[in-house]
Amino acid sequence: MTKPAFTQSQKRFQESLSSLFSSFSSRSCLFIKSSSDQGVIRNGGRNGARYAPQSLIATLKRFSQDNQIKDFSFKEVEAADPLDEEKDFHGAQERQSTRIKALLDQHEKSSIIHIGGGHDHIYPLLKAASERFSKVVVLNIDAHADTRTDEQHHSGTPFRQFAEEFSGEFTLYQLGLHRFANSFSTLSPLDKGKQFVLWKNEITSASLDAFFQQMMTEVNNDTLLLFSLDADALNGYEVPGVSAVNPQGLTLNELKDVWERFRKIPTPNRLIMGIYELNPVYDSLASVSMRTIASFIFECLR
Repeated sequence: MTKPAFTQSQKRFQESLSSLFSSFSSRSCLFIKSSSDQGVIRNGGRNGARYAPQSLIATLKRFSQDNQIKDFSFKEVEAADPLDEEKDFHGAQERQSTRIKALLDQHEKSSIIHIGGGHDHIYPLLKAASERFSKVVVLNIDAHADTRTDEQHHSGTPFRQFAEEFSGEFTLYQLGLHRFANSFSTLSPLDKGKQFVLWKNEITSASLDAFFQQMMTEVNNDTLLLFSLDADALNGYEVPGVSAVNPQGLTLNELKDVWERFRKIPTPNRLIMGIYELNPVYDSLASVSMRTIASFIFECLR
């Protein structure tokens, strides 16, 4: 009896990234989802970012495999609990950090891509991932510094919150900030840790070279190096579906240039990337925001 031929839909599934979410290989990538926007709402932002993890991964799954990705395997796991956050935000952050720590330990050889939700979710990721390190270096691509001095924690406070609690050495590199989007108090020095800023209007090839040269001096074998992308760092015409649309943001090509520089930083430790503040509710009918960021992830994986 002859085996039935694949249908067109089955063939497309087998050739897409979607099929790699049910496979197993030595090259693996874990998507940790934090499907909550309670932190955005607490910061006075528009809700909808809670839908970003599922929307972005669904878009990525429709992309076709290529020779550099076909041997990958992927897994997605939810880590956030929005109802818990609504009742007890700080306690929920601690519990999310515990869940993320367990996932990092369970998948210690996997690359990690964390998808929020609001940028507040980088706090539990940093808390979980930093336990084995004496030094943490973060490259944050953003329009806003997210170092607000508010007593109530939210999507605008994660880096100051982490800096105050981390017992080791913390250095934050901010790229793409706008002066009109950051208050004096937000830009006040961290009580613990160092911060370097490359403003959006100061980005040139030479300034990027100097910025990354400085970053390289901070990284050694005991350093957790983390790449953080707040999607509202990108130009509004390419990524309109975000918590706060950027009229003067980075282009996708500029973002790719930043990534190429970042990935050349020598480190023995695994890739950990975070992507935050996408908002499918405000995306175009063509899902241009999801496709733009999914294409960026695709290039990073290659």
